[in-house]
Amino acid sequence: MAEIKLYKSSWKGARLIALSLPFVIIGIWMILEEQIGTFDYIMGWLCVSFFGLGIPLGFFVLFDKRPQIIINENGISDRTLKQGEIKWEQIIETYPIDIHNQKIISIVVCETFEFKKKQYKWAEKLNEFVGSQKLNLNLSQIKIDEIELTELLNKIINSEKNERQNHIRVFSSNQKTIPNFELQNYLVYFIILIVLVLASLSNFKAFMTIIILMGIAAIIARWHRGTNNKSILYKYARIMTFLGFINIVVLLLVFKIYDFTSNKIGIEIHNEIETYKSKFGNYPNDIKNIREKLNLNLIQNYIVDKIEYEKNGNEYKLKLETLNHNQKEFDTELNEWN
Repeated sequence: MAEIKLYKSSWKGARLIALSLPFVIIGIWMILEEQIGTFDYIMGWLCVSFFGLGIPLGFFVLFDKRPQIIINENGISDRTLKQGEIKWEQIIETYPIDIHNQKIISIVVCETFEFKKKQYKWAEKLNEFVGSQKLNLNLSQIKIDEIELTELLNKIINSEKNERQNHIRVFSSNQKTIPNFELQNYLVYFIILIVLVLASLSNFKAFMTIIILMGIAAIIARWHRGTNNKSILYKYARIMTFLGFINIVVLLLVFKIYDFTSNKIGIEIHNEIETYKSKFGNYPNDIKNIREKLNLNLIQNYIVDKIEYEKNGNEYKLKLETLNHNQKEFDTELNEWN
């Protein structure tokens, strides 16, 4: 028996993990770095608690190999509806709707269909308000054109049983011939994101330009949706907004990593300088030998290259050029760069 099985897109899960993970990492850092009870400490827990939910959910979507929707000559079933198989004879028509960019196909059924799961009254009123039905196929996690799928469903509804399998085979064949550029698109987006991050780190003007462009894109994405949300302008405005947002998250993460690592290195260099003084009675003229003693990785070496050591008699100063091209001086009492 010919049938169509529609699965959740694994890239949806990967994207959810990618969106949640930076916030979780930042939240953990805030918890570890800040004192208990402070605003930043509480915000850290909120970040971990809220965005942490996205990680297991993302992995669930990523590794969930069960079909969400099955279409065959007898009917259609969606395991998320928990209504079993809906017979074609019980379906009057289907139509697509868009609710805040969520692709949905509403199913109008006749009176003979018995709902296994009763819907709450508030849910019925909400469905009526947005123009949906009691039975709705949520395609937000599935990579498929909702218009084409709706046309197929209505075609099957109005066909005899012996014609249904042919419609299903033709649709399945057409879907297989459509090239899947999803992976290539994500690779392009990743490259663009890297360029945005590097440009943002290069100078403040570039960062502000990206922020302004992201704001314009967000306004376009919000107000210019085009026909069925498929206009090119709307599509690329959404992508630009998304990449701009991820760029900000990545920048926050990079700055947090830089601050954490530079503080750690500053403490180690300070301790080595004090050890040198206790042995030889004065401060070293440079920190080349100290640097060689430290077992530094690639990121730490990059940060040490940005550190300037100045000896002035019985005193010394450690200065660090930050990612935003400002200079900080190491505070030996607080053990941090200020």
